[in-house]
Amino acid sequence: MPKMFVHSVQGTFSRVARSQIAKALTDLGMRCENLIDSKLIRRGIWVFFDEHHPDSVFSGGEAVTAPQIALVAYAIRGGFNDSARTQFIAEATAILRGHAATSDPATPIYVVIQETPAADWGMYGKQVELENMQKNRPSASE
Repeated sequence: MPKMFVHSVQGTFSRVARSQIAKALTDLGMRCENLIDSKLIRRGIWVFFDEHHPDSVFSGGEAVTAPQIALVAYAIRGGFNDSARTQFIAEATAILRGHAATSDPATPIYVVIQETPAADWGMYGKQVELENMQKNRPSASE
């Protein structure tokens, strides 16, 4: 149930684009963490957009003059295996690039996955048990 934070320069994404990105990233998170597709689990995947004023974003020590995009996704450790991480990074990059208000294919897009131990992840006042939300999860003995 990833929590995703999209950082960008103001104007990089329209209101409509943000809505489309949120849906696409939610679907991607569901697939990559192999989650049971239920309304309750989908509602646990959050996407936040944080737009920064152009004079507060720097690259190489200089204020940026073009869009810069960073996605930080927090996930429960064990939710993403190696191939899912690779898939998430590639597909999230494509989603963001496809909705950005720029046609420049060189626009920097960074995707970072931060994994948190399940014991440190709480929702609705309780610790989250990832294995109860995943489909076809092999047992420990397999």
